[in-house]
Amino acid sequence: MQLPAYQQLNNALQSLDFGDRASELHGFLCGAIALDISYPLETCIGTLAPDLSHLVTSEELNDLLDEMYEVVRAQMTDPVLQLELLLPDSDLTDLTTRVTALASWCDGFMFGLANAGLQAHATLPKDTSEILLDLTRISQLQGADTGEEDEEVSFYELLEYVRMSALLVAEELQPIKMTTEVQ
Repeated sequence: MQLPAYQQLNNALQSLDFGDRASELHGFLCGAIALDISYPLETCIGTLAPDLSHLVTSEELNDLLDEMYEVVRAQMTDPVLQLELLLPDSDLTDLTTRVTALASWCDGFMFGLANAGLQAHATLPKDTSEILLDLTRISQLQGADTGEEDEEVSFYELLEYVRMSALLVAEELQPIKMTTEVQ
């Protein structure tokens, strides 16, 4: 099972005046599901796009959202940590755009956690609170593409940190019950 292509989902969202928000939407859904595995897709869409009537008219978008929802639910509870962030393709997009999309993903993740019911960081373990603070800081990034190779490397390191952080937060908030035996 795979996420829909970033550009395909983004185009479908833009065609309904939802804007360039595929990464934010994916982050929101990951955040909400990190706290509540049964968080409804309709609530996610209704929160980010209160004018749900436009979205209901697009069968293509509904299919893409349903597909993304199932993949996110599977990835956020995957014991082998296979979460994939929905971001623009690195071969087709400049670094500034990818950094902005990663920041939007983090913003969506934090918004999703809050909407699913996360109350206060103070009640969480210190490590988890620090991760959430980091994700909040990352959500405020604005990329600068000078073409330097070290910027690209730094972006991929940051991307991996965000990916693993989301999984660690999900594990802390909703521990996975693993049934596999160590051999």
